[in-house]
Amino acid sequence: MFEKILVAIDGSTHSEKAAAAGIEMARLYGGAITVLYVVDISKEYAPFGDLVSKIVEDPFAAMKEILQKQGDEAIKRIEEMAKTAGVSATREIIEGYPADTIIRIAEKENMSLIVVGYIGASGLERFLLGSVADKVVHNSKVPVLVVR
Repeated sequence: MFEKILVAIDGSTHSEKAAAAGIEMARLYGGAITVLYVVDISKEYAPFGDLVSKIVEDPFAAMKEILQKQGDEAIKRIEEMAKTAGVSATREIIEGYPADTIIRIAEKENMSLIVVGYIGASGLERFLLGSVADKVVHNSKVPVLVVR
């Protein structure tokens, strides 16, 4: 039933809990996981642009490099968890808008389940920032497991 599971992570402890749930689902159903880290291109670093550009020649390239490195480290932790559980894991690091990218990859790769963590923002913070998990749940055609 859940042979191809997309585990979307952001490096937080919430996403590690979600990854653990995704790995367990894959283990129980004899499936495999794809660990996806999206380098969020929607975040603007403009307020720091002038300051950073005086320090770094191309601040946006430097920021992307840092985020890709963080993504690689986060994925390595999840790959180790999967290996310990005897679950096959592949990796993807992609630049994009997180919710849109998660949905696009899940549909393109014919995933049977998307697993995401939920930070639990509420009130004004949730209204202003939105939630990747909420956007994925409301827009995905693929079933979504949200882990709190």
